Amino acid sequence: MIVRVSTLNRRRFLRATALIASGLAPAVTGRSALGARQTLAPNAIETEDGAFFPSGDGVSGFHVRDLLDGPRFWSFYDAAGGHSWYGPPISRVWEDSARWYQLFACALFVQPKNGGGARLAPLVELIVSGPPVSNGFSNATKLEFDGWPRFGSGPRVYGPIQTFITSRPRLQTGAARSEPRSAVGHVRNLFTNVGLEQVGGQVRLGVLGQRYRAYFAGWPSRLPAAATVPEQFAVGTRTESVSVGVPVGALGEASGDLAGLTRGLDGGFGCTLGSEPGPVGGVAHMNGLGLSWSREQFLWNTLRGYSPPALPTIATDRNFRVTREIVGLLQFTPAYAGGGLYAPAKYNPPHGLHLPAGDPRNHFGQFVRGIVESRKALPGGRTASGLNPISRWIPWNEPDICRPGMPGYAWGGVPHARWVNRTGGSGSAAIGEIDEAGRRERLYRLVQVAFDSMIAADPNARLIFPSLSLVDTTCDNSVRRMAFWDGWTGFLARQRDRRALVDNGFFFHDVSLTLHKEPERVAEIVGRYRAALDNLSETVGETDPLAGQRKIILMELGLQDDPRLGAFFDDEDVAHFTIQAVANAFVAGADEVAFHKLVDYPLSTLAGKGARTAVRYMSHVTRQHPDRRKWPDISGERAANAYFGPVRIDLPGQGFVTSVIYNRQREPMDMTLRFSVTDSVPDPVIHLADHAGRERKLEPGTYRLILASPRSTFNAYGKNWAWVGGGTHVVRYSDTVSLTTDPAIPEIVDY
Repeated sequence: MIVRVSTLNRRRFLRATALIASGLAPAVTGRSALGARQTLAPNAIETEDGAFFPSGDGVSGFHVRDLLDGPRFWSFYDAAGGHSWYGPPISRVWEDSARWYQLFACALFVQPKNGGGARLAPLVELIVSGPPVSNGFSNATKLEFDGWPRFGSGPRVYGPIQTFITSRPRLQTGAARSEPRSAVGHVRNLFTNVGLEQVGGQVRLGVLGQRYRAYFAGWPSRLPAAATVPEQFAVGTRTESVSVGVPVGALGEASGDLAGLTRGLDGGFGCTLGSEPGPVGGVAHMNGLGLSWSREQFLWNTLRGYSPPALPTIATDRNFRVTREIVGLLQFTPAYAGGGLYAPAKYNPPHGLHLPAGDPRNHFGQFVRGIVESRKALPGGRTASGLNPISRWIPWNEPDICRPGMPGYAWGGVPHARWVNRTGGSGSAAIGEIDEAGRRERLYRLVQVAFDSMIAADPNARLIFPSLSLVDTTCDNSVRRMAFWDGWTGFLARQRDRRALVDNGFFFHDVSLTLHKEPERVAEIVGRYRAALDNLSETVGETDPLAGQRKIILMELGLQDDPRLGAFFDDEDVAHFTIQAVANAFVAGADEVAFHKLVDYPLSTLAGKGARTAVRYMSHVTRQHPDRRKWPDISGERAANAYFGPVRIDLPGQGFVTSVIYNRQREPMDMTLRFSVTDSVPDPVIHLADHAGRERKLEPGTYRLILASPRSTFNAYGKNWAWVGGGTHVVRYSDTVSLTTDPAIPEIVDY
């Protein structure tokens, strides 16, 4: 099959990858005032010895590092706030016989080889005393021509600039080297090492490093041409790797970058609790798997009373200050709001939900407003709390789990437990009890309060509907097993203020699911929620203002044992499951996937290698691509015991297709893959990997595979079950290549 990206889907794909592809440009637009502590730009990638700063396409750019036998520019850069002081690096490190150098947008670093730390180099003298530019202007005149003052020996300094320097003794400006000059709304002074300018009432470093890069080439201490060639940040075997191009050569054959026109980190892959291994270990682990975000918890119940200064203490990322995106999960009610520190009191719905969100007696509204305000990104990427900025929030987790003794139960608390214990979970509620209908209505009101408070604090924030899980018939005996969601859409349909309903985008942005289920169930449930979002306008009775923009986020993906059924799994099962489940999620309509938890996928284990392979091969598949397909189109619980045969999932991307193939037959099967090139294009790219990431590069032709049977089957209810298929292989190939299989995999089967 040949897959091409239509014009519509190419635009959708480019929009989806815009944040990855729009890294901080060398001009440092939007740079914050000097002195704001912001070491890293929002798109920078932390490494074990420093950071990598993409320059536009996500994988090209420059490192800042502390080198064992070289300069320690990262420590010098980081100590002063880095990006907010000096801008991003715009060169590699270079050297002459006595010094190392590296150029940044606003300054030049130098460190002697015979001892001594890094410092700022006399950049202005280097510019002025260097060779003339090609157009014949002297460099002093060129500086004036570009809006900077002519170089001179005038001692005067513009008053606000002098005040700024005096208050920041760490800034190595050097002596004044020019008279102040006003040009196009800027007041500028040159100093020995830097240029300072006042713009809009704020003083900042100017982009003299950009000028220097444009003026010079060839001299050892004057930025040789080789130093301006961007470095490529491709995924390798090192722990800091993040991109999709990794030469693993696991089967003895060298393999280069995978097929596809897009490189770099896919923002659709994340994890939960990336902070758990600590700031260094967590970042290295996320980099190794290629994950771009982490869901972290905000434990409201640990507050003794509402206190803005105490808000940073309740976050699991309080010591995990990184440039990864953080998604905030808000949950558990404190004693001052009617809950408690421990279960089941912490599961109580908070008091005051019936009041307007801005009423101080609405405790949850007050909390949400404060926590969102404290994590809102300010100019320069800072936050009021000094911690990670957050723009996506989830108010509560798994509220559809209805039994107090069930794992994950988090919504209902003491009153609900009293009702369940007295009635068995049916019948009317007595005074002081919460029945099932009342429990749901309180959750819907909590979401509405969270939305109002969040948007009041940060209009750019997004609310993710509380993560819903798939539970047994004890909690949901409806046909679709979506009772909590259907109650929510009914709540929206009953809203009397229709104008406010539409103006507020139905009080949510995206949907999150926690599915610790077999891959075919992942496809079933994700597909149902995708259809529900597509039909939201009809269900609510108003045109959805965010139609086509709402995401489905698989917030917790993982394989869990079920001792009741005799279902037990090891790391190798997890590796198979992860690849199969991610493919099933994407083919059914998911936009993002998070592995739960990060520590459950160590890089050295098969579980970690399976997750890494899933990310590597399915990065940048086009979400909702019209040509995505699954053969046969099986889903749901019955597929685990009633279908016996191979499965194929195709996920197109920009310039490539990823196919995932696995076996549900209870014995191994021969499978022949035939790759054919149908267009006259040079060098088609084909890479094949198994569940453990063992990879080889192929040429067009025919290849035989032995697809192993499912590893862990069990007998229950009189049937043999295989929740996870066996023989998992994933192949990524140019979209000018067609893939056929022998035996052919049917599109539809009866089972």
